[in-house]
Amino acid sequence: MEELIALITLLQIDGLGGRQVRRLRQLWGALQAIWDVSSAKPMPSLLQKHLSNLSIYRKKAENILHLCDKLRIQVIPYYERDFPPLLEEVSSPPALLYKKGEHSLMGQPLVAVVGTRKPTAYGLRVTEVFVEALVDAGVGIVSGLAYGIDAKAHQVALAKRGKTIAVLAHGLERIYPPAHRRLAEAILAEGAWVSEYPPGSKLHPLNFPHRNRILAGLSHITLVVESRLKGGALFTARAAFEANRPVFAIPGDIFSHASEGAHVLIARHIAQLAYSPQALLEELRVQTERIPLPTSLPSEFKGPESPLHAKIYDLLAEGPKHIDEVCARVGCSITEISHHLLQMEIDGWIRQKPGGFVIREGPPSATS
Repeated sequence: MEELIALITLLQIDGLGGRQVRRLRQLWGALQAIWDVSSAKPMPSLLQKHLSNLSIYRKKAENILHLCDKLRIQVIPYYERDFPPLLEEVSSPPALLYKKGEHSLMGQPLVAVVGTRKPTAYGLRVTEVFVEALVDAGVGIVSGLAYGIDAKAHQVALAKRGKTIAVLAHGLERIYPPAHRRLAEAILAEGAWVSEYPPGSKLHPLNFPHRNRILAGLSHITLVVESRLKGGALFTARAAFEANRPVFAIPGDIFSHASEGAHVLIARHIAQLAYSPQALLEELRVQTERIPLPTSLPSEFKGPESPLHAKIYDLLAEGPKHIDEVCARVGCSITEISHHLLQMEIDGWIRQKPGGFVIREGPPSATS
């Protein structure tokens, strides 16, 4: 707990971000060494100027943790196993995340779906088609709860009974825009809210572009549906591109202002042309092989007792698999494998999706 208090204390100081905090922990061995100001340790000049106010910053940190406990908000520092390792690849990785909701941020391939706040009917229809296909394949949907494409992506994922994550630009004690309160509550029941901002933080316009790097960083792929030339979706696309993640963009009407940003991304080779959901699923298969899906299972976790069930469960750690691939990889007939998958689903180890896809669930005790 002292290490977490020290981390949140340091983050109260303007100018100290994720990379600086990581560097301090490497130098000191532990961030809680900050309380021993008499020890001979490297001390950035920025931090030296604030040493006299450390008690004030610590009190703020303790209040934040108290409020998180009251609101049932999980605090995930970067040095714990629940922190998504994909986030370490963004240009300015956050030092911690605040999360509300039971859904893990790991163990499932994720696609960020973003776009304009003023979509066309075409953009809304395309969002529906792509998100439905992704959810059917066992993919989680990440978006920003904004008006337009973001809200549509969340809504379609929920309608398909998929998992969806809302990345917010403020503390998790509030919802913005307020009109999306009901949608946010539905997301919380099936997914999670995530933010790098502690509860009580003021909402600032600059928070939104900063938020977008987390949205992209959590995801294996980013899909831009419609975006104007200065849309927030472009920040997300660039953040994903800088983190070496694939970006896809939906082509639109060349006379439509709603698609101008998407066309620029394609023309500048920042984004690939999203001509079908299958193109994303093929790329997602490549990405989950390049970056294996991390899990947040405890070290003492044991899989299914049946050797065959354990083999299937380990196979699904690579990502969603079609039942035909499961048959080929484990050497069983479709009839035999269907029987075993049904038993594993009853036991809570896996979930079968329309279209023949199978996805891995957490241990039964965690999913019940």
